[in-house]
Amino acid sequence: MNPDFTKSVKSSIIYILVVVSISLLSIPESITNNIKVTVASPLAPVQKIISQASGFFKNRFKRLALVASNAEKNEEMEKEVFLLKNKIVKQQNVINVYKQRLKIVSEFKENNYSNEKPIIADIIGYDVSNFRKSIIIDIGTKQGASVDDIVVFEDALVGRISAVGRSSGRVVLITDPASNVPSRFLQSRTQGIVQGSADGTCIMKYVPRQKEINESDQIISSGIGGAFPKALYIGDVIEVKQKNAKLFKDIKIEPRVAISEIEHVLVIKKRRAENIPK
Repeated sequence: MNPDFTKSVKSSIIYILVVVSISLLSIPESITNNIKVTVASPLAPVQKIISQASGFFKNRFKRLALVASNAEKNEEMEKEVFLLKNKIVKQQNVINVYKQRLKIVSEFKENNYSNEKPIIADIIGYDVSNFRKSIIIDIGTKQGASVDDIVVFEDALVGRISAVGRSSGRVVLITDPASNVPSRFLQSRTQGIVQGSADGTCIMKYVPRQKEINESDQIISSGIGGAFPKALYIGDVIEVKQKNAKLFKDIKIEPRVAISEIEHVLVIKKRRAENIPK
């Protein structure tokens, strides 16, 4: 007998058995059980295999659907957690901002610099020039600021407003080479002029060579001339040089305020600053 013919017959028989088995699985109850049992008995093994296969795939589909549903829920939860973390960070930032503002105002009041309320300003820009040292703050004439108002951080001098617009102002820092602040040593009371330098430090000029100066001595504003209030902390001496041919010492000062580390400053109206006590 032709092998191909035999193979074809076997395939046809199997196909017929499968079709009949599937049909029997769907026979309604109205058909007598005798017919179902009589016809279905020889096909029971095939039906069992088909039933088991059907159940297997159903369970697989259910599991896949459950996995997909859980994956979707996990993704949604991750999104919610991400948003909540962002909100927490945002709220923490707001809290820290208010803490810093409260701190600098409290320090200002504790030192009795003025009975008037200073204006709190945020730093919103920096001069990137190697020779100019200034910042931009977010207050201007609209908030009551004007040219020559004094800018401080806690009890330390930051600079002075050099230009002002409606809602912003430029502050020349004490580290700017064009800045000159009449100053004195806190301990010895020796006077001089603090000038900015290109490297971000300050130089105290016109201190006679015979005056004894120690490193770590503190420098404050003297108030002479009325441009700056008295007794604002400027910085600390970090280096003292003396050349035989010079009448004055070269005194290098580290500013009290590291401008890159602060976000807020206080603006003191000049007319009020002039009456600040020692």
